[in-house]
Amino acid sequence: MKKTESEQILEYLKHIYESINGPLPKARSSGKEPSLSKRVDSLDKKVDTLDKKVGGLGRKFGRLEKKVDGLAESVGKLDDRVSEVQLGLATLAASTKQRFDAVDLHFKRVDARFDRVEGRIEVARVELGDHMERIHSELTGRIIDLEVPGPGGRGGSPSGSGGVPLAS
Repeated sequence: MKKTESEQILEYLKHIYESINGPLPKARSSGKEPSLSKRVDSLDKKVDTLDKKVGGLGRKFGRLEKKVDGLAESVGKLDDRVSEVQLGLATLAASTKQRFDAVDLHFKRVDARFDRVEGRIEVARVELGDHMERIHSELTGRIIDLEVPGPGGRGGSPSGSGGVPLAS
């Protein structure tokens, strides 16, 4: 069965009281309670004891507070350093991006130049092909002229100039 919150609180307070002052005295069977003066005196002693214990805790908390302040200062310094490193990284990233952009621009220029060179090579290839066809046609025509029998029964032209008679 679960205890109510107030029962849990009372049990917790009883536990605290016993840890400070020792176990609770057993209830008297005589039914007589001590006089109010004795009860107040006992309570006064307990308050004095608690006051001494709390005073000791104050010194401990003072030392703890100094440690916490020291930690806060260290954390502040670390935070500043982290901010500096983040700024440095951001600056480095921006600088690196600029450099990559410059390299990228350079490569674009090189690519454009290669495109122009490839275009010129293609034009030269076409022209060379055209010239080769012309040379081939010219040579074929001359070879045919040399192989055709002339009027004397021999091949070639009688004038030796490709079928055009020489002036005599």
